[in-house]
Amino acid sequence: MKRRRMSLMCWVSLIVLAGCAGTGEVIPLQIHPIVTGSEGVAKQRAAVRVAVGSVEDGRSHKTGLGVRTHLWGGVSYFDVPGGNPSDVVAQALTDYLTAKGWQVTKRGASDAGADVVLTGKILDLSVQAKSRVGFTEVTTKSKLALQAQNVADGSTIRMTLNGNGDDDVFWFDPEDAQALVNDVLTDSFGKLLQDTRIENKSLRLTSP
Repeated sequence: MKRRRMSLMCWVSLIVLAGCAGTGEVIPLQIHPIVTGSEGVAKQRAAVRVAVGSVEDGRSHKTGLGVRTHLWGGVSYFDVPGGNPSDVVAQALTDYLTAKGWQVTKRGASDAGADVVLTGKILDLSVQAKSRVGFTEVTTKSKLALQAQNVADGSTIRMTLNGNGDDDVFWFDPEDAQALVNDVLTDSFGKLLQDTRIENKSLRLTSP
């Protein structure tokens, strides 16, 4: 009986390890902001019409978001559905600002009538997962250069939003990587609100 139990444990271990082998699959990550609570100056921001324009993919490596390295060998790849992070990040920014009380024009609509036009460039958006004995290490980075053009006076402000995060999980699930990316991206968007103010229907930096 003891020998059978040990044999069974060995088989279970082999099955688990085999399940940790990478097959080269692409793991889609749903990117969306995580918004809780309300913004105290929502009424002031609602008085300003904001258009989220194009977001360019300026990463040096534009294929996918990153790699999961499996313990038993092989890799899997992270990406966004459709493989276009530019549109995904632009939509996530639109959703975040809308949830925070901004009056944001619908994506793809004309910028006519907007007080502020936001455009940007993705400098970094990546997630890596490395399986080790007993846990998987997940890391993510984001870097987004934003430009806000004020229609009233033609002035422009520029910001670079940086974010990074890491987590160790015992039993890895793709949702762990997805949650970490969304947390980091949401924090980055939050810096846009923290470091700007509305003045005469224009967006200004809180500090020069």
